[in-house]
Parts: sequence; C-alpha cells; structure tokens
Amino acid sequence: MNKILQVIKYLFLDWLAAFLAWFLFYIFRKQSEDPGFYEYFDVIFRDPNFWMGIVFIPLGWLLLYTMVGTYRRVYRKSRLNELGQTFIITLIGVTVIFFMAILDDVIITYKSYYQSFLVLFFLHFSLTYLGRLALTSVTVRKIHKKLIGFNTIIVGSNGNALAIYNEVEKQERSSGNIFLGFVSVYDKDNYKIGDFLEHLGKYEDLKQIIDKHQVEEVIIAIERSETDTIDRIIA
Repeated sequence: MNKILQVIKYLFLDWLAAFLAWFLFYIFRKQSEDPGFYEYFDVIFRDPNFWMGIVFIPLGWLLLYTMVGTYRRVYRKSRLNELGQTFIITLIGVTVIFFMAILDDVIITYKSYYQSFLVLFFLHFSLTYLGRLALTSVTVRKIHKKLIGFNTIIVGSNGNALAIYNEVEKQERSSGNIFLGFVSVYDKDNYKIGDFLEHLGKYEDLKQIIDKHQVEEVIIAIERSETDTIDRIIA
C-alpha cells in the first residue's frame, strides 16, 4: 500500500478535471460572445488569458483541496461523502473564480452571468467527481477483497475487545483492518483476546508500539472498569 502514489493519483485526476473544465468553459464563453467563433478556433491558443487560466486555475483548485484536507486519508474515502464534499468545495471554488476572473468580463445580459456560473460549476463538479468516483471505487473494492489493508491494534484485552475482533474478522466485505495484536490496560495472567492476537504491551507504551509496528488505526475496546484510563489512552 503506497499512500504517496495514491495521493499522486488523486492529484492528477483533480488537476486533469480542473484543466478540462476550464478549457471547455473558456470555449463556452467565447462561443457565447461570438457564435461564429469556431471558424477561427485556433485564436484561443494565442490568447494569453487562456494560458494564464489553464495554468493557474487548476493549481488553485489543488491548493484549495489541500487546504481542506482532501488528500489526508486517501484510502479511507467514502463515495457518498466524496459526493457531498466535492459539491461544497466546487461551489466555494467556482464562486471565488467567478468573482475574481469572470465578473469583470464584458457581457451582453446578466443572464449570461448565471449561465456562466452554472456551466463552470457543472463542468468542474461532474469531471472532478467522475475521476474521484472511479479511483475511490477501485480502492474500496480492493479493500473489500483484502488486497489493501491497514495495520490495526486493539486497546483492550477482554470481552469488548474480543467481540469487536470477532465482528471485524467475520465481515463478508472486509473493512481493511489487519490486526497485529492488542495492548492491555491492566496486567493480568490471562487475556480473553490473547488466544487470537499477540500481546504487544501496555497502553502506557502505545505511542512506541504504534511507531514500531507502523500502526495506521487503533481501536479502543476497553471494559467499563477500565474507563478511568481513557483520557490517558487518547492523550
């Protein structure tokens, strides 16, 4: 599992979507201003504004996505959440572009403002979400088939820990958790989950254990009698 490569894939797809959306939008704007524009289509390639937009607009989108954390958990993306997040961020980004780069353009009617906004929004949203949906769907299928997994440890050692372990292991469609072992809260002679997972140490050493075993996810499954340690566990 290569997180950097996965981030690069999302970056490329987002850049490509922004590039195509702006290119198509620029053509739409030119055609709206001059219906006979297609007879001298190559004129756009001699327009410095076209090249400025095609270079800086996609970079601006990538900067916005980075600022809102789009590329932080690239292997734990939800297609439904992706839809909502892409919609909201596109709305914000298109509004910013509209007021910074389009509002001062010469227009025939104010109706063209609304048309331009909707066209740019539709192009950018649809192209961006299509690319993300494709990549996220492939990733989710690999996770369900256990081709991609996440090093996981359980904090807890008795009934709750064992119940969660069994629940995750019996999933028909894997959530991707690869259990490396468990971390105990209190010392005991026997741990219920000890028959299934290796005892990696105590919760006081949790940070060192995470670093040593390259743990990506921690599941806290302590008992009621151990809840007094919760603040120290998550600290």
